[in-house]
Amino acid sequence: MNPVIELLQNRVSCPKLMAPAPSQEEIDQIMACAMRAPDHARLKPWRYYLVSGESRATLGDVFAQVAQKDVNASADKIEKCRNMPMRAPMMIVAVCNPQSNPKVPSLEQFLAVGAGVQNIQLAINSLGYSSVWRTGDMVHAPEVKKAFDVSEEGEIIAFLYVGTAQKIPAKPIVDASEFVQDWK
Repeated sequence: MNPVIELLQNRVSCPKLMAPAPSQEEIDQIMACAMRAPDHARLKPWRYYLVSGESRATLGDVFAQVAQKDVNASADKIEKCRNMPMRAPMMIVAVCNPQSNPKVPSLEQFLAVGAGVQNIQLAINSLGYSSVWRTGDMVHAPEVKKAFDVSEEGEIIAFLYVGTAQKIPAKPIVDASEFVQDWK
């Protein structure tokens, strides 16, 4: 089988991640793959932020501040939010700041960033690492958006947790014929 097709057909998200994360040289390769995502008019609406080391604790503090705004949040919930960035040795935060362009609607720009995240995940897997793409309430929190310089029109597209899989989950089998048909 073609190695690219094999990689695509066997990729799975791995929620249980540990060290090591990719090296700086590998990150450079991975991020070069992100830059190859489809980008109509070469607008480059993406920004990718690497969060590792002590920066994860700093981001955890931001998440905890958001959680504390909920008067019903328990101490356990706040602590869970604080620890979210510690789920993996590295996070890649993908942001789309769409630009005004008469030929390229913002939706297309958001999809371009999503394609970039998929390229990142495939590159990560090709190097023997794993990842899981998460979003959740924190992508919408003004404090988190401010921390990542998200424009008023922009969005956080992904919190991509990156590391080495503790255990690779079983690959779900999906029959593509259930979702593909000839148009008549």
